[in-house]
Amino acid sequence: MPAVLGRVTRQKSANSPAADVRRASVLHGQLRALGRNVPGADTAVATCLVWVADTLVEIASALRDPRSADVPVDEAAAQHLTEREHSVLVRLQEDVPLRQIGLDLFISHNTVKTHARAVYRKLGVSSRTQALDRARQLGLL
Repeated sequence: MPAVLGRVTRQKSANSPAADVRRASVLHGQLRALGRNVPGADTAVATCLVWVADTLVEIASALRDPRSADVPVDEAAAQHLTEREHSVLVRLQEDVPLRQIGLDLFISHNTVKTHARAVYRKLGVSSRTQALDRARQLGLL
């Protein structure tokens, strides 16, 4: 698996959605070639890519990388929260743990964390408080 990931990361670097799709397609094809073509492979690849992107953003933020500082929030993306992401955002206003939000919405704790991370990413923030403030500014709450 590390060899597969190494080949994908050594490919030409391009900052476009089409390039990301190509990378995911290459990774999926290489997984399939290794005999790992199981149901849900597309979801697994997408989840890994999202996790890697989130991790890189967190690292750049922690290092206060000037190239990633003050990245403007894509208000269009913020307006396109999924129904579940919006449900989680609304529940973030309450002073309850994510685990309780999951129980109330009948979804797993990990799913709540995934939705919260997606909300944070779409709003361009890194905390619950910042997400709520930004959502209020955008009229989402």
